[in-house]
Amino acid sequence: MELKLAANTWCYKAMPKNEVIDHLAALGLKGVELIQHGPCHHADLLFTKAEIAAQIEYAQSKGIEVVAISPGTDFLKFDDDEARQMIEHVIATTELAVRYGVSVSRIFSGGRVPEGRTFDECVAAVVRCLKVGCEHAEDRGVKLAIESHGKFGCDLDGMYRIIDEVGSPNLGMTLDTSNFFVNGVDPIAAIEKLGADRVFHTHLKDSFVSEDERYGTAVGEGSLDFPGILAALKEGGFEGWYCLEYEGKEDPDLGLKKGIDYLASL
Repeated sequence: MELKLAANTWCYKAMPKNEVIDHLAALGLKGVELIQHGPCHHADLLFTKAEIAAQIEYAQSKGIEVVAISPGTDFLKFDDDEARQMIEHVIATTELAVRYGVSVSRIFSGGRVPEGRTFDECVAAVVRCLKVGCEHAEDRGVKLAIESHGKFGCDLDGMYRIIDEVGSPNLGMTLDTSNFFVNGVDPIAAIEKLGADRVFHTHLKDSFVSEDERYGTAVGEGSLDFPGILAALKEGGFEGWYCLEYEGKEDPDLGLKKGIDYLASL
């Protein structure tokens, strides 16, 4: 199985967008997910059509395809005006995905249950926003992929309920392997529960976890079962990009290179 390998730009933080592309090209990667929130803003609602076209052209000149954008969203909004603002944001970032020519927008549902709110209230708040957001995404041919992120966002039953209750073919998951794992969820179980057809995007990320400590590592150097994760994706028919994310202590070029080499060894 030849993996379509990409990386997202999170580990390069505030590095200029074209410089990030240079680094990924030097690593031999063929795809990039552009982070569209602080401190990165490697894709940005402030960019004009001409600026986006120039960015895409530069990436292509380096053999890199833009495969996804990643806005910052939080649908745990219980005030009507705040909910409207978040719906407007997801619609605007869906339009940004169209400008980039990508079919995947990685989103967050919300990090944790706010004080004074129940879990069911949080699910309902996310569903309310995403019903509207997904209607627009369907019209524009963009898939919204909820990243497993934060305690609420990594709750597998909650994610299943949100996707089921919204009921849109354009709503699925970004499988962030480490985020699930450090929140006590087996990524393989997540693939099996939601189905690989609902895995629209991936963040292959690793962490070392013990009773005494936890820290980010290069893929293959931590505690996660990547042979099992890749097998579950393959058996489920996943055909998307295998996108590395690195949050370790080493230089990001080195961390990503180790992950690339490890995946190649599999």
